Amino acid sequence: MALLDILHKLKDKLQITLAAAHLNHSLRAEADEEEQFVINQCAQRNIPTHTRTYKIDQIAKDQKLSLEEAGRIMRYKFFSQLKKELNANLIATAHHHDDVAETVLLHFLRGSGIKGLRGILPQNNHLIRPLLPLTKTQIIEYLKENKIPYNIDQTNYDTEHLRNRVRNELIPYLKEYNPRIVENLNQLSQIAKEENEAIEKQTQNLWSKILLKKEKNLIILDNQKIEEFHPAYKRRLAIFALTKLAGENGWDMNDVDSILGLSKKQGSSKTINLKKGVKVNKSYDKLVFTNENLIKDKFSYEVPIPGQVELLEKGETYTFDIIEANKYKNHSNIYMYLDYDKINRPLFIRSRDPGDTFRPHGLKGSKKLKDFFIDNKIPYYERDSVPILASYEEIYAVLGYRVSENAIVDADTKRILVIKREVMETIIK
Repeated sequence: MALLDILHKLKDKLQITLAAAHLNHSLRAEADEEEQFVINQCAQRNIPTHTRTYKIDQIAKDQKLSLEEAGRIMRYKFFSQLKKELNANLIATAHHHDDVAETVLLHFLRGSGIKGLRGILPQNNHLIRPLLPLTKTQIIEYLKENKIPYNIDQTNYDTEHLRNRVRNELIPYLKEYNPRIVENLNQLSQIAKEENEAIEKQTQNLWSKILLKKEKNLIILDNQKIEEFHPAYKRRLAIFALTKLAGENGWDMNDVDSILGLSKKQGSSKTINLKKGVKVNKSYDKLVFTNENLIKDKFSYEVPIPGQVELLEKGETYTFDIIEANKYKNHSNIYMYLDYDKINRPLFIRSRDPGDTFRPHGLKGSKKLKDFFIDNKIPYYERDSVPILASYEEIYAVLGYRVSENAIVDADTKRILVIKREVMETIIK
């Protein structure tokens, strides 16, 4: 209620329009009465109220979350949706000085690094917390002095929840050793915030040096360069990659340690599976981060001879032509060439299929395409996009890599299928 009253009194000076949001967690018998209390207090100040009800206990059970975490997720989901609906600029919450101290201690108990020791930030994108400089005692004094009614959430005293044990048991116990523990934890929060800003700035600089490729569901990093960095920055870069790929929340040091352990392993094609459907693979001298949404679309185009195929998936154009063998000269702009009369038609440029095999020129017998990719160190995340030239019956070339023994040009060749490749222009609008 303090935040509501303060912002209402300052709205003209600040030139702001207010709307209140209240989420009913359906956890206590008093929940509906408290919702009506908020509606009444807002009505007295002519502030529109937006309410929503969720069964937080069921959500926590279904998603295997604590009640506290489920409540937090649904609150901020509701706030964000409402902000969008109202075309609002900011969301203000009533966190205070004591909340910061609790959060710092919680993160400390969970083994957090400097970033976690920041506690609660005064502003985080569109979210602001104007009451952070005030203690709980000061806020209650304000409410009493201004005769503003307020409710106390009785679940705050339920010691089943870790935050409540920190608030009601640990902090009072620590005050016996240092009466200024809340102030000191807030000081630690500020120091951690400032030092974290410096570290993140340097992390951004290092990120630009190691980032090889960034797509919606794919990040590729230069592992050789990562190994040159201080462990503190290695950890930050791992978290940075996870955040870019699948959001900031939910990661812990076990995830980071798994990634750093993977980066040190000898050899290649080592993979670890993390939460949120994220996979990290050490592919030769690269660290490859993917998530479960990285699904390559299959492609198949019939090849006109002579003619062109625009392979939009690769951003490449392939041109096909037939030249008499006695007129052929080995030009530098020729991408690949095959014996045209050894090839069954129609021909297709397609992506790989399960169980594909072919006879690579220079090798004896057939080889699984998967094994060919591995032997030629083609990363797993690129294999679905490697174009295959094939008929219905067999593969004649892995374009850019090898021609089949069954289509090789030799002394008896009369006609040559010449393939040229061009990169399509990218138009930036």
